[in-house]
Amino acid sequence: MPNEYVAKSSKLNFKGDSTKSKKKKRKAEDDAKETDNAKADGWVPVNSLNDIGGPIFLTYSSDPPKCLTIDEKTKKVAMGALEPSEDERSSSFEPTKVQQVFVATVIPDSDRLTLKTFDGRYLSSDKFGIVTADSEAIGMQEEWTIIIKSDQDEGAIALQNHYGKFLSVDEVAGGGGSSSTSGFQIRADADTIGFCELFQTKIQAQYRKKVKKTAEVKIATKDYEFDQSRKFQTWNHGRVIVSNEDVGELKRAQKDGRFSEALLDRRSKLKSDRYCK
Repeated sequence: MPNEYVAKSSKLNFKGDSTKSKKKKRKAEDDAKETDNAKADGWVPVNSLNDIGGPIFLTYSSDPPKCLTIDEKTKKVAMGALEPSEDERSSSFEPTKVQQVFVATVIPDSDRLTLKTFDGRYLSSDKFGIVTADSEAIGMQEEWTIIIKSDQDEGAIALQNHYGKFLSVDEVAGGGGSSSTSGFQIRADADTIGFCELFQTKIQAQYRKKVKKTAEVKIATKDYEFDQSRKFQTWNHGRVIVSNEDVGELKRAQKDGRFSEALLDRRSKLKSDRYCK
């Protein structure tokens, strides 16, 4: 039989149809975006909770602007001087010391995070509003609820402690002196969000894409409890002790935004956790 009479198994094409595959085009565009993100560096403003993760930089709009830092001599939380970049715009300030950078870790399935300092300690606040950075473990006082203020400047956030109070910068009258961190007091006892409670926040651009990819991961509560018990258990003899209480309690706590606190309470009852005595 001549070839012209053999049926061809191909898709019908009409005049005006594109001959390129949309999937291939979309994939090429996605690859290009990922390449651009991989090349991005420097510090960029935080626009959503999904942006936060890894090293972050918190500045305060004083005159001149300051940044949240750990004082090199006293190791206390303070406000440090900023050095502008070459274009000398306030939005272009970037950290110049490791003491000015905190590592943010968002608690899964919540709007809360922890802030680790350069020496492995955590930013903490007690019920009196006293802010310190000397805690080696994470508890309720080391957790902060982040509030994105989209109606303010780009990257503006407020940090609320476990007791419902906000991290605040108080400019002390007559607080001059030779130290670059003098004249300001850091507390967490403000009832509302105002100018003194807002921080301009930046994150390293290379981390933002990675955080978005993992932001939707959910906790399997039983497995997570097992892993946490094994991690913080005071002994290691091949057996991990886990609470026998109903897992539904953890699920309810997760919905209420107090998952970590409930998990800590369950471990404390077992008397096997090095941080729960």
